[in-house]
Amino acid sequence: MRPTKAFILSFVAGILILINSLAVGVAVSWFPWIFPTLPGSDNNAAVPFASITIVGLVCGVLVLLGALLLYYKPLNSKETGIVIIGFSIPSVLAGGGFIIGFILGIIGGVKAFRWKPDTKTTK
Repeated sequence: MRPTKAFILSFVAGILILINSLAVGVAVSWFPWIFPTLPGSDNNAAVPFASITIVGLVCGVLVLLGALLLYYKPLNSKETGIVIIGFSIPSVLAGGGFIIGFILGIIGGVKAFRWKPDTKTTK
């Protein structure tokens, strides 16, 4: 028995976070004029946005790895749920997977944390 719903929610969240982070990175590189000027930056410097993109990419990859770990090692679901929640939260800095990725990551992580293996034996 596997925590299938938690896996699917977390996997989709990781993909959305990655896509959103890549979109931010592409927009900053190719279309810098669409972002407002940051206070204290030199005419909309790309450095803060590059850092935001990197944070988003790292969070997306770790949420995806958490989802895969949840699927292949379901007995570690509590620890994996904490990892998924823990890396879904900072993904908000990069857009949170269009916000729906953030929400799905939190829900998937909570479901993974609360999942219990079925101990019933069938005869």
